[in-house]
Amino acid sequence: MFPDSSVSREGSDTSPIQPGAQPPEESVQPGGEPESKPVAEPPKEGVWKEDYDDVIEPSEEERLQAAPGTSPKEKPKKKHWVGIITVIVIIVLLLLWTLLSPKVMSPQGATYVDSSKYASLGNYTGERNIWTGDVTWGVSVGGKNNTTAGTPIDFKVLVTKVSESPSNFFFRGIGISITNCTLWDLNGTYIAKFSSIQDLGFGEMAIINTTLPVGNHDLYVSVKFTEYEVMRLGFIPLESVQVDKVFLSSIHINP
Repeated sequence: MFPDSSVSREGSDTSPIQPGAQPPEESVQPGGEPESKPVAEPPKEGVWKEDYDDVIEPSEEERLQAAPGTSPKEKPKKKHWVGIITVIVIIVLLLLWTLLSPKVMSPQGATYVDSSKYASLGNYTGERNIWTGDVTWGVSVGGKNNTTAGTPIDFKVLVTKVSESPSNFFFRGIGISITNCTLWDLNGTYIAKFSSIQDLGFGEMAIINTTLPVGNHDLYVSVKFTEYEVMRLGFIPLESVQVDKVFLSSIHINP
């Protein structure tokens, strides 16, 4: 009854390919050549590394392998020690600078300027107005009014501080150092210079030792000293003060 049912399924278009059957032919291009498919080439070895060697840093494991026994996280401590040593040196210098400061002279008023001992022959006062404050100096000269020929005479030149007003709290006060003290005749003839300097606490004194020939002598002294401003930390030289003439009374030298 069903004549088509005797037809074998092998001729069906949907039948699976049996073993031994030929694979389907590849599609052919119009020219008769089979269509070529692009083949991906494997990346060349080492290209990526050569391009990025300058950018990518070695891993921690590679560092340890290259230098065993060292940690890549450790950093040199040289800068740390250099900073500490620098601070210590600065502190030591500041301490030495302060300890070597000259003494601050205390104001004495006109006590020694008018003293019969130190101002028996002459005296001088001068005021200095500078950026660290105001200060008044007194220079007093003592000695003998008369003596005999050949007898040494000691002329004492005392520098004191009459008054002082520092400009602010940072400045402690002024100290001095006598750098020159010379005895002259009134006509400009040089006689002698200081032989020693003494710090009396209330001032600094230069001693001029000399002998004079017989007769009357009109004398004066010139004094040069340096001012030092003593601060809470250290000191600085301020200026050099030159007192040209501190006159003496006429001195008579007996035969």
